Amino acid sequence: MYALGVCFFSVAISWINTMKNLLERGGIDIKKQEEENQQWIQGKGRGILYSFLSQIFRDEVSWQKVSDFFQEENIKPLKSVITQLPPEKAQHLWECLNNLRESMGGAFKGKEEESGSLDLRREFAYLFLTPHGVYPFESIYLGKTKLLMDKPWEEVRAFYRSIGIKKDKKEMHPEDHIAVELGFMASFSYLSGDFLSYESEEKIDEEEKEFLIQVQHDFLEQHLLKWAPGLCDDIMAKTRYPFYYGVAVLTKRFLECDLFLLKESIKMFTVKID
Repeated sequence: MYALGVCFFSVAISWINTMKNLLERGGIDIKKQEEENQQWIQGKGRGILYSFLSQIFRDEVSWQKVSDFFQEENIKPLKSVITQLPPEKAQHLWECLNNLRESMGGAFKGKEEESGSLDLRREFAYLFLTPHGVYPFESIYLGKTKLLMDKPWEEVRAFYRSIGIKKDKKEMHPEDHIAVELGFMASFSYLSGDFLSYESEEKIDEEEKEFLIQVQHDFLEQHLLKWAPGLCDDIMAKTRYPFYYGVAVLTKRFLECDLFLLKESIKMFTVKID
């Protein structure tokens, strides 16, 4: 796992620990599978991308962080995700990733790494910390009052509680911040991909896989996809920097593609959603 993973776990480690305890209390044992099939490799790839996006929206970025993301060890699992998409969706997602990588090349062209990173930090502050930017909270986009910690925030917290998890106390953002919601999806993506191994003699069974997939589907459909695309549109309209434009386009496209993947996974368990 690359360096960003450490930052991601600061967002989601309590979810993973609580989830582990929840599964163990329910008699569910998870261990590293000796023969990973394509579906669970997807979980790792999806987790890598969700983790990356969570960190991008959570804090300032540097050239090194983004460069680490594009290392082969991360791109390889992502390829296994993209190849499961219909050709048109796969092409669009690859284009988003390539455009983001190219935007970083343009951002640092003719500049020292430290200077380019400073430009990114300034743009992060402009977008997420000033009145001229955006407000990356579900309550702002879906709440009637357009204020923080409105009813949508309560609903997000209720969703977390319904499956026995809570946000890390060290996480400074509220539960409906875009970075926290993406971190939630990252943690469950890793779990569904059996990325974390626990001491156990049993493998995760079909019912347990279904639970992990269904939770992700429901959260994506009931929460993230109801407001994150609008946030991404606002970022694209307000950013002055190609990198954050690329992040917004990638986030919007990936969420749409991930819903497709989750629906396809649920079909494998013959669970009717619609």
